[in-house]
Amino acid sequence: MGIVADYINMMLHLDIIGFNIMLHAVREQTENIDRLVTIVGELDALIAAAGFRHSLPAWCVPKLTAAETVADGAAHGAAESSGQHFEAVSLQMEQLYHPVLADPVKNDIKTTNGVLLTGSNASGKSTFLKAVALNMILAQTIHTCCADHCQSSYWRVMTSMALRDDLGSGESYYIVEIRSLKRILDAAQSPGAPVLCFVDEVLRGTNTVERIAASTQILKSLHKPGVCCFAATHDVELTGLLEAEYDNYHFEEQIADGDISFPYLLMPGRATSRNAIRLLEMMGYSEEIIKKADDQAAEFLKTGVWKA
Repeated sequence: MGIVADYINMMLHLDIIGFNIMLHAVREQTENIDRLVTIVGELDALIAAAGFRHSLPAWCVPKLTAAETVADGAAHGAAESSGQHFEAVSLQMEQLYHPVLADPVKNDIKTTNGVLLTGSNASGKSTFLKAVALNMILAQTIHTCCADHCQSSYWRVMTSMALRDDLGSGESYYIVEIRSLKRILDAAQSPGAPVLCFVDEVLRGTNTVERIAASTQILKSLHKPGVCCFAATHDVELTGLLEAEYDNYHFEEQIADGDISFPYLLMPGRATSRNAIRLLEMMGYSEEIIKKADDQAAEFLKTGVWKA
């Protein structure tokens, strides 16, 4: 029967005729099929969002509001070249955490000015920035926030984090960094929703003097209506230079019995402790290196002058 059917099919082309009949039937139902695919896709997305919510230890539905805009020059002077001026942009999260962490430490944050974050190495600065950025994306896409409460404006979320040099294009780390920051500055001046930006280790690819000077002016330019900037830095000098523009927060470390630990709790104000030299000691560096480094750092903090 198989051979006979093959010969009949070869003579009459029944398979091609059948395919053509099905093709016409599909074409007649194109709109319904498109609608069906859309509905199935939406259901699949909703199931994925529900599954994500079910996997979380805690979550909330965010309260998002559009920022009010005032025409250029109508309030507080003229806005930038975007031709619009935003009023009352804000961000508030309670018991916020990063959903990827197995045992996350939860923190509260509320700001209308932007946040300047300081703290020692490995204290949690970068993870906190990622937690806020990720949760704002989740809030505006699947209406889910990994927190007990979230109230915020709508934002264009932008980041300058985890950068690296590009050997292929011949760009140094510093060039990559300033390109990334320029992208954020351009967005802050363009029409659209307010900008929520995250900058990790501002201009760390250059020397200290120019880094502090340029970082101060860049962060000041990101303190404007319609922009909220979260920036992490090791340059404590910036906390004084920018205290009128940014809310200062920090993370701390705890040292006990020759060991260092991090509570990962967000604290108000700027960081007052340092742990870089202490970490050298814990890694087995010589006492001579540790003592001389400590003395040199203490002398600089006292006099403001480096001595060899």
